[in-house]
Amino acid sequence: MEFSKFLNSSVKLNIILIISFSISVNSFILFPNINNAFYVLFHLTFIYLIFYHYHYYLYVVALVYGILFDVLLLNNIGSHLITFLSLLILFVLLKKYLIRLSSYQIIFIYFITLIVLLLFEQFLANLINDYKFNVFLFLNFFLISLIIFIPTVFLFNKLDK
Repeated sequence: MEFSKFLNSSVKLNIILIISFSISVNSFILFPNINNAFYVLFHLTFIYLIFYHYHYYLYVVALVYGILFDVLLLNNIGSHLITFLSLLILFVLLKKYLIRLSSYQIIFIYFITLIVLLLFEQFLANLINDYKFNVFLFLNFFLISLIIFIPTVFLFNKLDK
């Protein structure tokens, strides 16, 4: 029996979440952009799971990863947890409108959601945890998002097939 038959696309995406989370919270001092790239990849994967593989277990996933990101990166609980759960609730409220969009519109909304999520996290970290809003870090996230967005979407589409 082939092992890949037991791995559906949702399980594969959750494995990508675990790997990208693990690499993004470790500190590679020589290559900080590796952490940032996997941080963006985590957010891309999470948004993709919400858009295409929505299930109630994602609330538990958002809760666990939100708390872990907050504790490991900011030493306080707040910004990631709020943004992940808010994104899930917003998706549930807008789901009937998102279904009507074309594939290009969905990809555009997907990218805009990523950028707004990263910006909202930094804004909340500034409000809740007194984390200084770093424009250069956000621009770094934006540049990394531009670079890895299209290959990631193709990868996720291949995983779904």
